[in-house]
Amino acid sequence: MIKLLRYIAGAAAGLLLLASCRKAEIPFYETDNDVYFSVVRDFVTYDTTIVTFAYTPLTRDTTLLLKVATLGKPVNRERHVRYRVVDTSASAAAQHTHFDLPASLVVPPDSVSCYLPVVMHKTPDMSTRTFTITLQLEPNDDFHTRLQVLVKDKANNRFTSLVRHVIVVDNKLNKPDRGWYDDFYGPFSTKKMLLMSSLLELSVQELYGKIAKADPGATNFYANYLKTYLKDMEAAGTPVLEDDGTPMKMGKYMQ
Repeated sequence: MIKLLRYIAGAAAGLLLLASCRKAEIPFYETDNDVYFSVVRDFVTYDTTIVTFAYTPLTRDTTLLLKVATLGKPVNRERHVRYRVVDTSASAAAQHTHFDLPASLVVPPDSVSCYLPVVMHKTPDMSTRTFTITLQLEPNDDFHTRLQVLVKDKANNRFTSLVRHVIVVDNKLNKPDRGWYDDFYGPFSTKKMLLMSSLLELSVQELYGKIAKADPGATNFYANYLKTYLKDMEAAGTPVLEDDGTPMKMGKYMQ
């Protein structure tokens, strides 16, 4: 009898638990035929991409592929994706000068994604200015844009846009955060950094890393190498000039 009561009690508890679980089911957002940007790096979704030509001096053009994904089932026909440039700020890049976009964008048949190629052109003004390209997806006969944002931290108002993506592009080298000592290398300039990269036969990115990790001996070596070249060029009657026309100078410890 006791065993029977225990069995009945256990069964009743199980039914109550099952009922409570059903009530606690989390609802999900159901939608289809939605289109959104899916730009993911290291498992994190971004609505901004930074592009610089500064690390690759010989590169004249570069293409950024932005993934555009869809919700819903694939269909056996092409589906058109509507988008436009919405940036009107003073830093807005000029289409056909700084960048180019395809005339149309389609999701291929039986597919749920495609890529929007943004071709960026290195221009002289990128060495002194930073430009932005803001692209926005818009609804059309094939797709909605109801999936607007990804919530990262609602309490602190941190959201990632899924229908708008900003590209930041320039050709500027910044002074390294660590390791660049004006007393050795002199005032920082893009031209000086590119010259050191060429003399030391290192890519600009490699040089940044070397400078940041350099001990006093390595710092002295790099600075002396540049100093010797500048002295040789000056002795040959062809001094190296900065972009503003002044002679390239070393720091006080390299005089």
